Amino acid sequence: MTVSLQCPICHKPLSQYLNSKDLHCESKHQFPFVEVQEGRGYWVFGKGKKQQTLSRAQMRSRLFLLSSGIYAPLLDAVSQALVSALPQAKSVNWLDYETGDGFYLRALAQRLTDVMPELRLTRCGFGEADNALYAAVKAGSDEHYAQCSGKGLPYADESFDLLTVVDKPLKGKEALRVLKASALALMVIPGSRHLWQLRSQLFTDLTEKELAVNLPKELELLSSNRVQWQLDVDGEQALTLLEMTPYAWRANEKLRSHIAREAIAGLELDYWVIIARKR
Repeated sequence: MTVSLQCPICHKPLSQYLNSKDLHCESKHQFPFVEVQEGRGYWVFGKGKKQQTLSRAQMRSRLFLLSSGIYAPLLDAVSQALVSALPQAKSVNWLDYETGDGFYLRALAQRLTDVMPELRLTRCGFGEADNALYAAVKAGSDEHYAQCSGKGLPYADESFDLLTVVDKPLKGKEALRVLKASALALMVIPGSRHLWQLRSQLFTDLTEKELAVNLPKELELLSSNRVQWQLDVDGEQALTLLEMTPYAWRANEKLRSHIAREAIAGLELDYWVIIARKR
């Protein structure tokens, strides 16, 4: 691993014990390694007080849906943006923000290496949910995962060349602290028409709004590209897509049952792919 780890408490370098993969610093802060299979796992640096977790059944449904190719247009657009933004790169230290089960990190890395086979990638992801990180390790290969919140990352300053933030807000300064000068940040933001037919069942006053990219002052916008496509989905797929959104809590059991019974023809998916550079 080419990324330097530091204690999220005292910010001193971390070392590994000789007889285990657990980490420690000279201030005697210790961080255990959770082995998932054959020496692979994730380090635990801390858990949030309120973890947002999906049930095991919800996670299986989500991963099955994503792996079916339903998001191929988005993955293609993001990978093309990365290839264009990294034309001369030989090696990239990559951090996936709140990685969840690591699906996007794995899928995008595969597309990148298919196009740029000589590119050396060091892939890291962090999140708070135990079951999601467990699933990420089981499904992955050589990614490095950390259980922590975005408020205290266990990485040294200016460690990463690339930050990806897919379908979630970028919060705080920590992710920017660990980016190198001139590093890239790629963000995927839902557009105004995203899941329109589903959202119209939750909100009675839906309106289309222009994209407002509110970047931190440390980032400058390089490009923005809109990706839109339509899908025919059955009710269970529609419900899974709803559960992947931050507003799923608005659907009561009656509405969920209705959504699960009704197929949707031409469900709209709408995203913006944003590329920015650290100033």
